[in-house]
Amino acid sequence: MDNFSHKISTKALFVYTICLLSLSPIIKAQPNFLFMDCPNATLTNTSTYAPNSTYQTNLNTLLSVLSANSNNSNGFYNFTAGSSPPDVAYGFFLCRGDFSTADCQDCVVSASKSVVERCPGSKQVTIWYDPYCMIRYSNESIFSTPYVGFRRILRNPQNVTNATLFREVLGEVL
Repeated sequence: MDNFSHKISTKALFVYTICLLSLSPIIKAQPNFLFMDCPNATLTNTSTYAPNSTYQTNLNTLLSVLSANSNNSNGFYNFTAGSSPPDVAYGFFLCRGDFSTADCQDCVVSASKSVVERCPGSKQVTIWYDPYCMIRYSNESIFSTPYVGFRRILRNPQNVTNATLFREVLGEVL
């Protein structure tokens, strides 16, 4: 009889473990922080905001709305939070077009959570996550305005496998 109860408890433990594993979410790879343009206020005359200020409230709203709309199928969304300059927060996200909506959403949500921690107090920030997305926000309108701040070249570390085809496509694009 003792052997029988041991078999039942082993089977019960096995079934319990399988049930737990089937309920646990599948772990996805998180986007990797790549680069951030977080201007130093003393070097670029970029203004900063105080904790619990109107701008911080508007920025929190902006980042929340961007995250909520990151399931947008075209991989881009812009929003403006607030109505009284200089406390208006303008922002957008942009995802690479060759990644899924779910990857875009994961990236935007991660970036929205970490951007303020990585660059506290700055009213103008651009953050890139590899390989999926970027978020940019400012206290000045950035829509239809060229970015003239710090420039960074993002390179692909992989080698071209077909140099002839690459040159042909490059020639067409340029």
